[in-house]
Amino acid sequence: MSTMASNAADEAPRPDVPADLSTGNITPADMHDIQGNVVRGYRMPNVRHFALRVVNGGGARRFLAGLLPDAGGESPRVTTARDWGGAKPDYCLNIGLTWNGLRAVGVPISILSQFPATFRNGPTGNATQIGDEGPSAPEHWAMGGPANPQVHLLLSLFTNEARHPCMNQWTSMLESLFAQDGLEAVWRLDATTLPDGKVHFGYKDGIAQPRIKGVPGKELPDMQPACEPGEFLLGRGYRNQYNGNFIGQLPPELADNATYGAFRLLAQDVAGFESFLTKASERYGMPREMVAAKLMGRWRNGVPLMMSPDNYSSPISADRLNDFDFGPSPENTTYFDDATGLRCPVGAHIRRLNPRNALTMGKPHTRRIIRRGVPYGPPYDEASSNNPQGERGLVGYFICGDLDMQFEFLLSTWANLDFSTAGIRGTRDSILGAQPEYGGQFVLRTNDGRDPIIFDNLPRMVTTRGSVYCLIPGVGGLRFLAGA
Repeated sequence: MSTMASNAADEAPRPDVPADLSTGNITPADMHDIQGNVVRGYRMPNVRHFALRVVNGGGARRFLAGLLPDAGGESPRVTTARDWGGAKPDYCLNIGLTWNGLRAVGVPISILSQFPATFRNGPTGNATQIGDEGPSAPEHWAMGGPANPQVHLLLSLFTNEARHPCMNQWTSMLESLFAQDGLEAVWRLDATTLPDGKVHFGYKDGIAQPRIKGVPGKELPDMQPACEPGEFLLGRGYRNQYNGNFIGQLPPELADNATYGAFRLLAQDVAGFESFLTKASERYGMPREMVAAKLMGRWRNGVPLMMSPDNYSSPISADRLNDFDFGPSPENTTYFDDATGLRCPVGAHIRRLNPRNALTMGKPHTRRIIRRGVPYGPPYDEASSNNPQGERGLVGYFICGDLDMQFEFLLSTWANLDFSTAGIRGTRDSILGAQPEYGGQFVLRTNDGRDPIIFDNLPRMVTTRGSVYCLIPGVGGLRFLAGA
């Protein structure tokens, strides 16, 4: 697919998106109605995810009613995005429903048929296109696949067990509610943050989250423009980049302040990754940390190559780790132009999946998503010869207003499509890409006689182990579903 074709796709009109919304002031986000994990990171180190199957529709509606913030009794409550006033709660709770889950709790077909096809079909619908093939194919999944029990609700409970241990207390209460209200837990997984906010591959994570207009929060330096709220939130007059809204024909009482989440269970081959770094380092006479930085586009401590191409220890403060671009922009006309990828390879993970102002693969600053993931599995020590056995990876949501145009486009096109652009031709994303069986390639430019260096035999680093697509309703939407 050529760059020209990608540009055309980016700018094509959306016939199913209304174009008559006001172009005036930004509609402020209703933080008391939006579920909290959508627009704010909790930064709680412990999370337990429950995949639930509805056995009794009436009981499930009663369960949802009990989770509302103003419900009576002692059951846990859904956390909203409202300001905590400086006192972080002991736990946070959020819930999403699959299309089959909405059907199971009694949403009529007249409403169910209005949801986008990508959401209705779920993650197995376009599995091959987004790279879920081979070892990542749905038939191998631990949850959400055709061999697994159907998932209707996805419940996520966040705590800080070191400061206030309450995970088991709330789990016990939830399990009692499951039994009482006709819900069956078909899958459960615990995840825990690693030291310094890193993932199992050793990279500092969660740096480049989108800023959203009308959503309060600390504004850190960032050369990317703030996103329209309609890129993530449905209804309420929010606008997306097409000057419309992704709510379509869904009823506002269900969809206002809702969003979509692609919930993913992603296993990371940490031993294979570390082995590749060693082999590439020896073969090309390059420090291992430089190999890791070139693949990602950042040093493993989070410092971007664009700001420090040669030294990971550059004194760059944490609040400036996202204050860069890959080339000049109308706002920063004299910024360094790295069109050839001499500083940051064009195929580096953070550049391929978020080209920023670069025109390599389409319209700048588009296809943004919010990531809410936490590592699972035992920590890995690359210096140890006796690491604990067990699967390691990331689990959580990729949040967006349109699963097809944002989440699936990122994976099918930017991560796994063969572009004619120099530096990407013949390759897939270095971290998430579905590499061929014989190994993938990765191109990096140098300013010496080795230019370009082509890594080959790049293994598949990440394998999909499960996925469901959820609607994450606002509080009003949950009230509608509960019939409260």
